[in-house]
Amino acid sequence: MRFLDFMEENELVLTNYNDTTIIDVVRTIYNLCGTSFAYNKKMDQLKEIIKPKKHILFILSDGMGSNLIDSLPSNSILKRNKKLDIQTVNPSTTGCAIPSILTGEYPEVHGMLGWLSYYREKKIEYLPVLFTERRTKKNLIDLKISSKEIFRTESVLNVLNKKTYALFPTEIKDSVFSKFALNKGKRLGYTSIEDAFDIYSNVIKQKNTETFTYMYLPHIDNTSHEFGVFSSEVYSVLNTIENQLENIKIDDDLEIIIVADHGQTDVLKKGYKLDFKKYEEFFYAYPGIDSGTATYYIKEKKAKEFEETFNNDFKDKMFLFKTDELVENNVFGQEGLSDYMRSNLGEYISICKKGEYFINSEEDDELLNNMKGIHSGFSKDEIITPLIILNSGKE
Repeated sequence: MRFLDFMEENELVLTNYNDTTIIDVVRTIYNLCGTSFAYNKKMDQLKEIIKPKKHILFILSDGMGSNLIDSLPSNSILKRNKKLDIQTVNPSTTGCAIPSILTGEYPEVHGMLGWLSYYREKKIEYLPVLFTERRTKKNLIDLKISSKEIFRTESVLNVLNKKTYALFPTEIKDSVFSKFALNKGKRLGYTSIEDAFDIYSNVIKQKNTETFTYMYLPHIDNTSHEFGVFSSEVYSVLNTIENQLENIKIDDDLEIIIVADHGQTDVLKKGYKLDFKKYEEFFYAYPGIDSGTATYYIKEKKAKEFEETFNNDFKDKMFLFKTDELVENNVFGQEGLSDYMRSNLGEYISICKKGEYFINSEEDDELLNNMKGIHSGFSKDEIITPLIILNSGKE
C-alpha cells in the first residue's frame, strides 16, 4: 500500500507544513526576542496575536493536545485563551518535537528522531533525551561522545536578546538534554507545578530587565500515559495548571504563551512487540523512534526477507514503508533533508493505526499492558495542538 493511501484509509493526519505549525509559532516568538528567522505569511498572522512584551513566559506542556483542551468547560482559562489549533512535527514524540521547538528547525534539519536512535558514525544505539547508550545504559559522555555530536543544531534559547531562564523538574535540571536547551542562561529546578510558578513569580519581579522564560511541564504526558487522556487524573493536573495561571497578574509587561510538543490518544488495543531474537538477523542496529512510528536499520542483503517477514507477522497491525517514500512526502519538513537526518534514519519505517502502539525495546514488556495513552503516531489527537496566549491585549 502506498503511504498516502494508508494515511487516507486510516484517517491519519500528515502534518501540512504549509499550514501553521509549531515551527512557525516558535520562530515568531524568537524573532520578537532578537533572532532573524525569515518571515512568511503564517508568521505575519501570528504577529497579530503574539505581542512583544517585556516578560515572556513560554510554557511547554508535554502531551497536552487540542483534544484535551477542547474537552474543558467553556469558562476554563486554557480553553478561553486558545487562539489557534496548530500542528506539531513528525514524528509526534518528545524526542523529536522538543528539539524542533528549541531550535526553530524542522526534524529534517536538526536530525533528532525520537526516543530511540542510532549514531551511524560510531555505530552506537542510544537514547538522545537520556543521553545514554541503549543496551548498556552508559552515559554517552563516558563513551567519549559530546553533546554537540548528537545535538548539532543549537538551541535558540542561547541567543535571545532577553535574560533567559529555563524551568525544569529538579531531577532533570542539569541533564545533558536540559543543558542543550539552555547553557547560556539560568536553569532553575522545581519540585511541583506550584513550585514552578512560585519560582517564576520572582523572575517577573525584575523591574529593569526583559526576560524570556521556558517552563517545561511533563505532567500531562506522564499522567496520560498511565491513566488515559481523559482520565480524572489528567483533569486534576490541568486544574492545577489553571489555578496557577489564575494567580498570575497579567499586565502590560507580561505575555504567557502555552504550547504542547504533541497530543495523545487513548489506547484502543494492546501493543505489539517485536521478537528480537527472530529479527536479530535482519538488523545492523535496533529499531529507532518510538511506539507509534519506528525506523528499521536493515542489512542490505536481508531487505527483501525482512519485508516479507515483517508484513507476514504484522499484517493489518503495522504498515511498513521504505523511508524514501516518507521523505518524498515531506513527513519530516519541507526545507530539505540534512545529511545528519539522513544518517539517523533507517531504511524502513513502520506506522501504527490510531490507538495502537508498538514496543520496539527488549526491556519494555510491562508497557504492553500498562499504556493507556500514546503518541508518536499520526492521528489527529497526536498532531493537533493548541496555541494558548494570555496577555493584556496591549503592546
